[in-house]
Amino acid sequence: MFRITYRYILKEMLLIFAISLLTFTFVLLVAKIFTLTDLVVNKGVSPGILVRLIGYKLPYILVYAFPMSTLMAVLITFLRLSGDSEITALKACGVSLYQLLPPALVLSTIASLFTGYMAVYAMPEGNRAFKEIVYRLGRQKAYVGIRPRIFNDDFKGLVLYVNNVDTSGRELGGVFISDERDPRLSHAIVARKAIVLGDGRQKALGLRLIDGEIHYDSKDLKSSDTVRFKTYELTLNLPQLGKHGGAIEPGNSEMGLKQLWQKIRTAEVKDAKYNVMVMELQEKFSIPFSCLILGVVGMSLGVKTKSNGYSAGVATALAIFLVYYVLLSACRSFGECGTLPPALGAWIPNLLLGSLSVAMFVKASRETPFKSLLVLDRLAKKIRLFIEARAGYR
Repeated sequence: MFRITYRYILKEMLLIFAISLLTFTFVLLVAKIFTLTDLVVNKGVSPGILVRLIGYKLPYILVYAFPMSTLMAVLITFLRLSGDSEITALKACGVSLYQLLPPALVLSTIASLFTGYMAVYAMPEGNRAFKEIVYRLGRQKAYVGIRPRIFNDDFKGLVLYVNNVDTSGRELGGVFISDERDPRLSHAIVARKAIVLGDGRQKALGLRLIDGEIHYDSKDLKSSDTVRFKTYELTLNLPQLGKHGGAIEPGNSEMGLKQLWQKIRTAEVKDAKYNVMVMELQEKFSIPFSCLILGVVGMSLGVKTKSNGYSAGVATALAIFLVYYVLLSACRSFGECGTLPPALGAWIPNLLLGSLSVAMFVKASRETPFKSLLVLDRLAKKIRLFIEARAGYR
């Protein structure tokens, strides 16, 4: 009997999990796609490179999509079973809620393992490959990264601001440059427009500034001068390569476990950078483990929640994951600044949600009310009404 029941529940959960995974992956990719598509339309980047960039970002997106899909699959499955009174029928046959837990644990374990693989191996490799392509692209088309109305500080000792950029990216309008490269003087350059003279074979970006002024101020502010010009050429050095001339030094999100652990062990000062590295290491395990916790939460809520239907399940799942993500972001900030121990900060959301999941599951198995669900129900109801309004339902 249990084999048939488990197969029946697991089959339904896997279908919902697959649909949810595709949906969440697409939603999380949309913002990246719109940003990267601009490179193809306006900057002349080939579609093949665009596809590769999106592919390299997929592991990062899947790290968050897997836990969300796990919660969605378990919650909607048990909402449907509860709404159709199949849970009641199983209990009447002597099947307890504990005996229905294995299918949810199987799905959660599989999702946790896949998420762990993405976080530990695929995501660092993808981030590293993404950074290398962007860097090569920046050397070949140095003007690609210049965006209007944004302060660009990628150039050492310089801050570049432009009011508008034409579709080719080579002509800039309303240019402001703050130059701090000279330790004795501070330069502020304002120009009506600038033309990019970058050469893909060089590690520099040339700007021909037209109709502008250069304001010189000494560091002690005791002297200043202003020079007007019709044309003025300025060279901006691109970010330097790594120490050995080819490889770019990897960031925390681009390191594997061994590299990250070695960097933590050899850190001389336990400052904010050290805390960020510890948080990055711990989150490679805490986020995959959240799949197991969210699976139990989804089952408990699916059995206890009175409403049924897809919209109710989606709203409830989004409400839970919103709470989890807010906790994760808050603890990450506290851990990075040292308010919380960084190793503990990465696990606090799991500890809180894990304690809640155990309490909810015990309450659900004993069929006793859980008053804390009222707040979550209200939040889920608001999200559901928003979803239905967006979908055009009456």
